Amino acid sequence: MPASRRTLVVAIGAVLAGCAAPAEPPRPVLRPFDYTHLLPIRLDVAEVEILEAWVPPRTPPYVDHRAPIEPRLAVRRMLEDRVQAWGRQGRARAVILEASLIEQRLPREGGVAALFTTQQSERYTLTLSVRLEVEGAPGGSGTAQATVTRTRTVAEGTSLAAREAVWHEMLVSAMDDPQGLNVEFEFQVRRALRAMLAPEGATRAPAGGGIERQELPSPTAPQPTPQVVPSGLAPAAGTLGTIPLR
Repeated sequence: MPASRRTLVVAIGAVLAGCAAPAEPPRPVLRPFDYTHLLPIRLDVAEVEILEAWVPPRTPPYVDHRAPIEPRLAVRRMLEDRVQAWGRQGRARAVILEASLIEQRLPREGGVAALFTTQQSERYTLTLSVRLEVEGAPGGSGTAQATVTRTRTVAEGTSLAAREAVWHEMLVSAMDDPQGLNVEFEFQVRRALRAMLAPEGATRAPAGGGIERQELPSPTAPQPTPQVVPSGLAPAAGTLGTIPLR
């Protein structure tokens, strides 16, 4: 190959290398959702069950299964940490109704002006919804429901890592903001189910519906040695066993 052609090939390769997209930075380590530092919602029931009515479709336009932390797992963690059984009768069901993240492609503007502007290409909508159902509590039965939504758009050319960061920011906002699910859920429960909350200062009932258990001695456990009484001091049959004085 002539020197001039070889120089041209090297120059083109250098240009192409310079135009290549930079490598994406490593994903940050995300803080798991945790609500154990908050005062629990103490229900006057013997049992609390958490149900997931929401099953991720895992097909477009849903992308919640691709989020760094799936929304349904964050909602479940909140319910596990906050909703507690403190009574002796009745039951409660905390149902995750929806934890969806939907991607919607936005229309693009045409014309020459569009060549010099960065347009928004997708809109993401996050919806979180839970319902608490109480049955057979001393204060009666009832339901409370809370729903929150968050919406964001991203510009064309946004990388996957940047999109994942947007999804996580939306989830943190929807869960932990003053208008987030954690606050809204507690507000709705204390408003609609006030009579079904454990009384202030009440102690938590033992596990198992308030039934205390006592372990029986094992048949193989060593039996206590009977006490031997001198024959002269042993009470006669059918008497109170009074010992005469001497």
